Amino acid sequence: MKKIRFPLTLTLIFVLFFAATQVFASPADTFQPKNTPKPKNTPGAVATQKAEEKTNNPKGKRENFKGTVEAISATSLTLTLRDGSSVTIGLSAETRIKAPGTKDATIAVIQIGMEAMVQTIRDQDGNLTARSVMVKPDKPTKIHRVGWVTAYTPGESITIQAHDGNTYTFALAEDVKILPADRADELAIGSRVTIIAPRNPATPQGTANGIVIHPEGSGTGSQPTTP
Repeated sequence: MKKIRFPLTLTLIFVLFFAATQVFASPADTFQPKNTPKPKNTPGAVATQKAEEKTNNPKGKRENFKGTVEAISATSLTLTLRDGSSVTIGLSAETRIKAPGTKDATIAVIQIGMEAMVQTIRDQDGNLTARSVMVKPDKPTKIHRVGWVTAYTPGESITIQAHDGNTYTFALAEDVKILPADRADELAIGSRVTIIAPRNPATPQGTANGIVIHPEGSGTGSQPTTP
């Protein structure tokens, strides 16, 4: 009898265990969330997204140029580059102008002969527009003009007719030196002189800071004749 009860008991335990497993497993299977498929990006959607990004960020290709100002106007700037070529760049109301020692600089500070660094944007048609222009005036260099005085106002200006036949006018510096000092009173119209002046691209004629008076009679026969 005991031998019969043992298999029955074992069978009953197995049935109960299997039933309990099914009860606990069913809820998990019933409420398991299903994976929702992600929407696929079609080629058209990708192209539209790129077009919208381009519209919201309309910046073109950026390029930088460095050279010497060859020409300047209210709407464009032409640079001569180091290789001898030239490039013309458009100017707009948004173009920022920068110059050493100048606050709120404008296009007016840009002079022919100045060194310039220009940041540009090239549009789809290949046109360049300046985002910013930074100019660097050349260091003044001294020039010497030899000629005959044709006009002279002490403390203000002096005009000479040079050997090349051209007329040059110079402003006089406050501390202009007239050499030799003991002949300063001889400076007058008709005197042969050498004008010493620092030259700056922004002021082509410059300001005389030295006048050398040549001895009377020097340069005879070399004075240009006026028609």
